[in-house]
Amino acid sequence: VDIYDDRFLIARPLLQVLKAPEKRVLLVDEIDRSDHEFEALLLEFLSDFQISIPERGTIRAKAQPIVILTSNRTRELAEALRRRCVYHWITYPDAEREAAIIMLRAGDVAEATARAVASAVHDIRARPLAKPPG
Repeated sequence: VDIYDDRFLIARPLLQVLKAPEKRVLLVDEIDRSDHEFEALLLEFLSDFQISIPERGTIRAKAQPIVILTSNRTRELAEALRRRCVYHWITYPDAEREAAIIMLRAGDVAEATARAVASAVHDIRARPLAKPPG
């Protein structure tokens, strides 16, 4: 039995995107929480839209995917990885919009409470903290 046969290869999202016959979107959420080995794998994937699997060879994308990486900035990403990405910062909503979101998502919270929470979080975010709240 060949343990490197396709029936023993689990097709996770990265491999699914590579094998897809049409263009797909791949979301890699919180890339900053991944280990350096995964980052190295992702470098090859983003450079050539392929991955190399020992004893299996190289699997190339049938259609070039769109890849979106998200980060919470818990650690710096490798420079080589950052060079392969377009960086886009999504800013926080203002306190009024955030209060509206709180009321929508929290259900029966009072408007005054939602405004107070949003205002407090907005004030904390304005401070020069090492890890501001999300």
